[in-house]
Amino acid sequence: MRFPFLAPATALVLAFAISGCTGKTGEYAGRGAGVGAISGAVGGFVTAAIFGGNPIEAAARSTVYGVAAGATAGAISGAAADAQQEETFRAAQQEKQDRIRAKIGDDAFAGLTALAKCDHAAALSNAATATGSTNADYALAGLWLEAITYSDQAREDTTRGLYPDIIAADPKIDDTTGAEARRRELIEGLTRIRGEYDLPTVCA
Repeated sequence: MRFPFLAPATALVLAFAISGCTGKTGEYAGRGAGVGAISGAVGGFVTAAIFGGNPIEAAARSTVYGVAAGATAGAISGAAADAQQEETFRAAQQEKQDRIRAKIGDDAFAGLTALAKCDHAAALSNAATATGSTNADYALAGLWLEAITYSDQAREDTTRGLYPDIIAADPKIDDTTGAEARRRELIEGLTRIRGEYDLPTVCA
């Protein structure tokens, strides 16, 4: 497992904690690095990139930092705390997801999760629903989801065809140059997060 988001000292503590935890605690950390965690990582990254914040930090806090906290607590507490540890970890993960969903909407959130797993059809279906929302933030998230899904498919002409709509909807994007820079940032973040979860960085 790789932890590029963490400082060396933090990564060392995390590695020790995971290697020293009980069997069940290790399972909990592994589950945390599954669908729920990658949803938080991708959703947190994209939300921060679009609406403001530190995208890399948002991704790290929703994934690796959560695993670190869970693994460390499990290693210290032992098997007697396994059930409580799992509940605490899942609650923290759910709270993170709820905050992201509140900002970008359920459809964009589900679409980003699908995109992380290379399910482009589901991602585009969710994007279409999100862009039709009366909530401006949900619609904007859906528009960016659509753009990066096409980009992930190497359909760059289709992606760039969305730039006029993005410029009109996104107050932080003034021109095609800004839209292109944001698209690259989102794709690079998506690729990096996939790699962290041992998923294909480039979809077949």
